[in-house]
Amino acid sequence: MNVVLLVTWFYYGQPPANSQTQFSSIEACQVAREAILRDAGRLRADAQKEVEQKRAQGIMYNPAIPTVSVVCAAR
Repeated sequence: MNVVLLVTWFYYGQPPANSQTQFSSIEACQVAREAILRDAGRLRADAQKEVEQKRAQGIMYNPAIPTVSVVCAAR
């Protein structure tokens, strides 16, 4: 089966960043999809930690955290 991983990163104030990668199995695609979702979670966690550090210093800070859409689709 031919499977494609479709990824779109959304950044505040910028156009979306798209990519496509082909895989020979849905399982391989899902492994890559989960890795991307983990990266997105790490980015959110890092940004939240930075917000907490700034607020502890009395600084209001609201970073633009990217979001992602990631889908495995059969061709």
